[in-house]
Amino acid sequence: MKVKVEIDIRKIFLTPPSTMMERIILFLVMAITFILFFRPLIFSQTSPLEAVLTAALPALTISWGWIVLLRSLFKKKDFSKK
Repeated sequence: MKVKVEIDIRKIFLTPPSTMMERIILFLVMAITFILFFRPLIFSQTSPLEAVLTAALPALTISWGWIVLLRSLFKKKDFSKK
């Protein structure tokens, strides 16, 4: 029998990573996605600052989205409404 749990959306999105595992996952996903987005910009005519900012924005959003997804799947008790 499955029990439905109401998740506190604000808490799951706005709580910074608290465990070492969350911090490591966040850093690894951020680094990998930054490299994936920055690599093609090396050979373009954009300025270095613009290239870094262009690669950093999707890296931050994708990595934070990944943390939120993992929290919603594996840490429902910590982020449920009481």
